[in-house]
Amino acid sequence: MGFVEWSQRNVMLAKCPSGSQDESQSYGNCSECKQKRTAVAWCKNCDIAFFKENFCRWTSGNSKIDEFIRHTQLNASENMDYLECIEFDQFDLVENINKQGAFISIYSAIWMEGPRWSVDEEAEVWNRKGPIKVALKRLDNSQNMSQEFINQLFRYYKCLQNGALADCFGITKDPTSCYMFVLRYYKNENLYSYLDESIGVLCWRDIIDMLRSISTGLNVIHEHNLVHGHLHGGNVLVESKANSIDAKISDTGLHGPVNKQISSKHIYGVIPFVAPEVFD
Repeated sequence: MGFVEWSQRNVMLAKCPSGSQDESQSYGNCSECKQKRTAVAWCKNCDIAFFKENFCRWTSGNSKIDEFIRHTQLNASENMDYLECIEFDQFDLVENINKQGAFISIYSAIWMEGPRWSVDEEAEVWNRKGPIKVALKRLDNSQNMSQEFINQLFRYYKCLQNGALADCFGITKDPTSCYMFVLRYYKNENLYSYLDESIGVLCWRDIIDMLRSISTGLNVIHEHNLVHGHLHGGNVLVESKANSIDAKISDTGLHGPVNKQISSKHIYGVIPFVAPEVFD
């Protein structure tokens, strides 16, 4: 098998990982409405109706953010396909981990409840899987979020929840009223940190695992006719497992200032190639 065929095969496998939705697979009927389930312990009719009933019970404090979170819930096709509005008091041991970009700050925390990612097969319901360690990505100066940034969230939201990319659980708001994305915590941090820890000594299997994961994530982004816009080693999160290395792309489309319009004259993220002779 040539490299191109091998890559295409692994991209196809990544689109339908174990436990994900497959049109040819039967998940049984919902015990409530008797309609066919669309994923494991997931009824699109009943679960989305549950979300609607709870819309009045939460708010992020920003109607635009509320609309965005509701949009992800109303269009969810399985349990891990939507975002939640999470109260900040749900987090304990919040700590700045000294990772800061031009427009964001990164914290670690313990989410006491955790996401609904643990399935009770007997009851056919999803339960909270907490407490778990998470990363909080603070959007600096996001008290007055621009409509342009909100529009960007709507364009990229499918990439925020796709299993081939870094897991995003929801959005919270810190005591200063800045908004934070709640992400899975990857213990080996980013690709730069992982390569430093490994002192550059990697076996071929590890390298191929990471390249496969990164290429699969890029394929997902490009299938939505989008580009990442800020791809570098700091935005590739790594988790070393017993038999493999998992590398996930994060921050898809989430770069640039949150609180102002972006001029076409300004470039944010990774700049395009510039010939060195043009620099003065």
